Amino acid sequence: MPNPAPFCCPIPIRKPQTVALGLLLGLCPAGAILADTPLGWISATNPSAYTIARGSLEVSASLLAVNDTIDFLNVREDLLAGQQRLVGNSGDLQGGHFELHYGLHDDIELFLSHRDQSFTVDLGTINSVNLLEISDSLDTTMQRIGGRWTFWRGNLLNADGRISAASLELSAFRNKSNDFNVVVDEVRLPNLTVFFRDPTTFKVANLEDDGWQARLIYSWPLGIGAIGTAWGSVSDRQATAATTSNITSPSVARVFEQTFTTDETLFSIGAGVTVDITPRLPLSLSYEFLNNGSSNFTRTPATPSTSLPGFLTGGPSTQDTNHVLTARLAYWLTPSMHVALTGNLYSNHFLGVIPHYSNPLSGTFSDKPYGFAGLQLGFRL
Repeated sequence: MPNPAPFCCPIPIRKPQTVALGLLLGLCPAGAILADTPLGWISATNPSAYTIARGSLEVSASLLAVNDTIDFLNVREDLLAGQQRLVGNSGDLQGGHFELHYGLHDDIELFLSHRDQSFTVDLGTINSVNLLEISDSLDTTMQRIGGRWTFWRGNLLNADGRISAASLELSAFRNKSNDFNVVVDEVRLPNLTVFFRDPTTFKVANLEDDGWQARLIYSWPLGIGAIGTAWGSVSDRQATAATTSNITSPSVARVFEQTFTTDETLFSIGAGVTVDITPRLPLSLSYEFLNNGSSNFTRTPATPSTSLPGFLTGGPSTQDTNHVLTARLAYWLTPSMHVALTGNLYSNHFLGVIPHYSNPLSGTFSDKPYGFAGLQLGFRL
């Protein structure tokens, strides 16, 4: 048994001390008390105000998937039903997620996450070109690094040791997708057909974004075997995208050249609960509301050329909010190893999650619901 009574075991109290905050603020106030995560707690992809014990290491790895067999709440079918451009296996997703948490000090936790995902995009027949070859997916790498400082604790005299806690979390992130390539030897413009002696490549390129996030988190005991968490955050991010080609004629090449930049501030609020169904079986549920409170989108040229193929003329989503639901059912195999089934559901695809998806290719379906399932394996060392 990993924990005979998760979330309810006494937590050792140490004498008051002044702690260096280091990564986050540089100073932790005197009177800080040690408070590890509740026993049986899983930190990966689970916002909370608790920090793991000094010197502890939590590592988790997940496989993510959506396909015609694994279709979380039928969102893949709904995506295809609402799009004339997408055919075949469009909407499939496969990928992996790695996450690491390390207790740097009694009140400070560092974390790192890395995710690779491949989102299938099958455009089918494109009437405006003679297609020779085309990419079949948006391949994206997502990275985040940060730290959490628990600056306040309450309920320290509870007989069962369960406490409340408040934390400040700061993180930086970067997301990048590979170029989406279309190779043709003929382009049919409204009043002209252009033939290429050598195959020509059109690209949706420069797909990347970066930024930072600050989040305040509060966690508290709801009852025996249950923990509630609420949070609010603000983040600033910049994203780029472009369409280009390897056409050597400057006059023709300019028709296909566009750049897109986005500078936005995103606000979010969320809440979650983790409940022990049995001592080995914790269930976590959470909801988060994302609101793009301030966004500056620039497209150059401002109006796309009428000669552009349709798949290069799209723009950013008209939506500015996203509702995100997550769920995880875990099972502790040993006191230090767990497996879990996870699910994520978004009301507007990856809006607010991957900023550079505001491009002509993925922007056309960024207002569609989407979700995926995952299988997680984690260790606490």
